[in-house]
Amino acid sequence: ANVSVLLSQLGVPVRYVTALPDNPIAQAAIDSLKSFGTDTRFIHRSGERIGIYFTENGNSIRPSKVIYDRSHSSFSILTPGTIDWNKVFDGASHFHWTGISAALTQNAADVCREALQIAKQKGLTISADMNYRSTLWNYGRHPSEIMPELLGYCDIITGDIDTADTYFGIKTPADLSIENKFRFCCEALLKKL
Repeated sequence: ANVSVLLSQLGVPVRYVTALPDNPIAQAAIDSLKSFGTDTRFIHRSGERIGIYFTENGNSIRPSKVIYDRSHSSFSILTPGTIDWNKVFDGASHFHWTGISAALTQNAADVCREALQIAKQKGLTISADMNYRSTLWNYGRHPSEIMPELLGYCDIITGDIDTADTYFGIKTPADLSIENKFRFCCEALLKKL
């Protein structure tokens, strides 16, 4: 949603695809996205819950804490075949997704794979934010079992060194400069993808 709103504000036409329940809270979220010019017509209405999170601000002694409440959310219960990706991608040039989507359930990961396969078939430029959150991966699969395949469809990937280690087992030498750590990680990622 953040990416779609930013691009909309920059004048880039954007379609936002997710699943939300058919209730007033979800409608308020959709109305907010629309107010920024984001096309929301492909939001699938199903389920009963919006995936949310809470941030508990830390102080100088204690770090901030994020609590995810996404179990049984509308997106987490999506199944392949629910969204008409051919229609979603009609006239599109890019598809952007996030690793958080695949972290929720095996079904959500399968929906991501379905979208990525169709986006690739249609020749879209595919970008991803690896976006690893350890507390979301609790359905019995390690991210390294899911994410390398999904990220293999991508043309552009953003992320960090720690996530590259989690997803791909890339161990970046600690004695390198920051710049060289990123260079090492990038070269290793290119070999794995």
